[in-house]
Amino acid sequence: MNDTATMGAPSLFWEAVSEGRWGQYISAIEGDMIRFAQEQLGEPSTALEIGAEGGRWSKLLADSGWQMTCTEIDPEALAVCQQRIPTSRCVLVDIDSQAFPCETDSQKLVLAIEVHELVEQDWFVNELNRVLQDGGIFVGVFQNKHSWRAIMNLKSKINGTMQQYTAGFLPWKQKITALGFEILREEGICWMPFGRMSDSALVPIATQLERALGLRKWTTVSPWIVFAAKKKAASPRMR
Repeated sequence: MNDTATMGAPSLFWEAVSEGRWGQYISAIEGDMIRFAQEQLGEPSTALEIGAEGGRWSKLLADSGWQMTCTEIDPEALAVCQQRIPTSRCVLVDIDSQAFPCETDSQKLVLAIEVHELVEQDWFVNELNRVLQDGGIFVGVFQNKHSWRAIMNLKSKINGTMQQYTAGFLPWKQKITALGFEILREEGICWMPFGRMSDSALVPIATQLERALGLRKWTTVSPWIVFAAKKKAASPRMR
C-alpha cells in the first residue's frame, strides 16, 4: 500500500494505478522529490497542488504542517481530498481555467505531479511565477517529446486520442531558467517500455538497470523528468 494514501478512503483511478509495480517505481521518485523540496524550504508554510485528485501528495505535506490549497477538475475526487485533509482549501476549477486560485507571491511550494499537459503551457509558467514567493520551489513532472516515448503520438493520431509528448524538456527548461528559476534537481525516468498501468514482475529488474546505466542523468532525452525548480529573487514576470 502506498504510504501517501489514507486507510479507509475511497480508491481513485491514479491512486489505484500507483499500486502497480510501475506505479510504485514512479511514485517513489515523485515522493522523494517532494521530500527534497521540503528539506530545502525548511519550516512548513503555504503550498498549492495543481490536479490533486484525492490528495495523496497534499496529505504528505499537510501531515508535515503545510497549509494546503488543492485544485481539481473532478468534484468527486476533490471531495475525497477535502475529507482526507479537512484543513485544506479545496478548489474546483474549470478544465479550461488558466489561473491559479491564489494571491500573488502567496505560495512557498507548488506541486504539479503528472499533469504534463498543463506544465508545458506558457500560461502555467506565468501563473507559477506569479504565485510562488521568491525562494519558493516548484515540483513537477514533464513528458519529453525528445525521447523514444514520443512515438506513442503516432498511435494517438491513428486512434484519435490526445497526444501527450508534445513539448521538449530542454526548451522548457531554458524558458523557465530565463524567468529566474533554478533547477535544483532533476531525474530522468520511464526509460523502460512499460505502460503506465503495468504490474509486470520485470519492472524492478528493468528499473535497477535504468539506474545502473546512469540513464536518469540524461534528462535532455529522458521520457519523463521529475524535477524541483527554485524561484530566485526578483524573477521577471512572463509576458
